[in-house]
Amino acid sequence: MADEHTLGAKALGGEWEEIGAKNFEIVESMTMEFEGLSCNVVDNKGKLVETLGKDHGRVTREVGDGYKCFVMRAWVKFEKKSA
Repeated sequence: MADEHTLGAKALGGEWEEIGAKNFEIVESMTMEFEGLSCNVVDNKGKLVETLGKDHGRVTREVGDGYKCFVMRAWVKFEKKSA
């Protein structure tokens, strides 16, 4: 099991990772894939963009610099966008 400093490292590196609860602070434009209980996506101004949940199945979303993804009990991965 990952500790608080490494939790999410695999996900941010483009590999599927099971997350209990984590706030991902996005620092560059990325593509997020999510499947699980809950993910609230907030933009760089703090406005809720979307709430994802188990009813959505596996989804792909674009997240930008300054976004935050609040993930609870889910599998998630992020991939850097090509230049």
